[in-house]
Amino acid sequence: MKRAKIVCTIGPASRDGATLEKLAAAGMNVARINFSHGTHEEHAEVCRRVRSIGANIAVMQDLQGPKIRVGEIDGELELTRDETLVLTVEDPAGRPGVVHVDYHELADEVKPGNDIFLADGIIHLVVDRIDGGDVRCRVVHGGLLTSRKGVNLPGVSISAPALTARDREDLDFGIELGVDYVALSFVRSADEVRELRRILEAAGSHAKIVVKIEKREAIDNLPGILAETDGLMIARGDLGVEIPIDNVPVIQKELIDKCLSAGKPVITATQMLESMTVFKLPTRAEASDVANAVIDGSDALMLSAETATGKHPVETVSMMSRIIGTAEEYARALPRDESSTCALAGAETALDMDTDAVASGAVKIAHEVGARAIVVLTHSGRTARLVARRRPSVPVVALTDLEHVARQLSLVWGVETIHIDRIETTEEIFAVIKERVTRAGYSGRIVLTAGIPTKERTPTNTVHVVDL
Repeated sequence: MKRAKIVCTIGPASRDGATLEKLAAAGMNVARINFSHGTHEEHAEVCRRVRSIGANIAVMQDLQGPKIRVGEIDGELELTRDETLVLTVEDPAGRPGVVHVDYHELADEVKPGNDIFLADGIIHLVVDRIDGGDVRCRVVHGGLLTSRKGVNLPGVSISAPALTARDREDLDFGIELGVDYVALSFVRSADEVRELRRILEAAGSHAKIVVKIEKREAIDNLPGILAETDGLMIARGDLGVEIPIDNVPVIQKELIDKCLSAGKPVITATQMLESMTVFKLPTRAEASDVANAVIDGSDALMLSAETATGKHPVETVSMMSRIIGTAEEYARALPRDESSTCALAGAETALDMDTDAVASGAVKIAHEVGARAIVVLTHSGRTARLVARRRPSVPVVALTDLEHVARQLSLVWGVETIHIDRIETTEEIFAVIKERVTRAGYSGRIVLTAGIPTKERTPTNTVHVVDL
């Protein structure tokens, strides 16, 4: 069983029921619905189909955020070095060399000398001057520009909020669908995460928040953001335009380390197997990228166009599963002390520290007694995440009575989830554990963590060695 999880973006190439089932069989753990594209009706149907496949596949709603895009272009526009391109917030009709941009404050917030990147950084412009609603730019690096390509403004502080009016409408719809995760785009501060949290709590949603790191401000404000979010996505596409591209691999490693220390899942995303949008095999560099993200400690790896619009979505997931499995075999052979992970970063209470200490003890005991698995009885999923952050060499089997918790743990490294009925008395624990864990295929010795007494929803406070 692979330990790192796979997030698949669902789109025209993968949203039919048969393909979704094949993706799940190939290793999909989380279905990402990108609300930058498609209709609410299409998204609702995808969610329904995913739910019908299995109880333990999570649905992630990815909000568009203040993504700036060019407007419609007739065919393609070829841009060459040193020519002039005008970006306008007004109607460009009848004006050659002028392209519409959907961010109305563009002319107010950029200034001469600012860099502007189009189409994932392929096209580089420099602002020459501002004429009313027109931003006149010189092309530094040209290329082919087509409709709806992204616009990045590194170093420009934009006023648009992380949650736009459209995002709020989409979020209301996602809450109605019962999504398990909400990915927040272009985050710059902890306040933006807190605002999303207030909306979710007011609506009674159980959805957890994944912050997408794709702005320089997010890196600068990371401690506060990490304290407020439930997880992180390293969105290397926009991030690699907002910061120097040679910094991205180092930032990736630093972000993974910080998430491991905080006990919060981290997703490495963007162009992981990009060539498989066309070809049936990835490049060797892509295979190495996936393997290194696994060895670094990513909880999950995300596929974007590869599964949304690519020619080989199922083969791509199968290939990623194979690379993950091989990388994990290598990582498990490395010498390490499984109890050596640092104390929980950002712990706010003594209870946090106590739970983390129990999780640490469970991992250490499992190693010393040769356990086949660590079994976690959990109501919120927190203890399972704290056990998983120490990357034990044996599977983490989480038993929970809440379906949404079972799905949410599908994003967490190494966790296999079993949905059980609510356990009312402490006496029931061992009988239920033995029956359900044995049915899942485990035998021999296991290490069990639980909160006792059970009926009082006591935080995790015990570790037991159990022979099945």
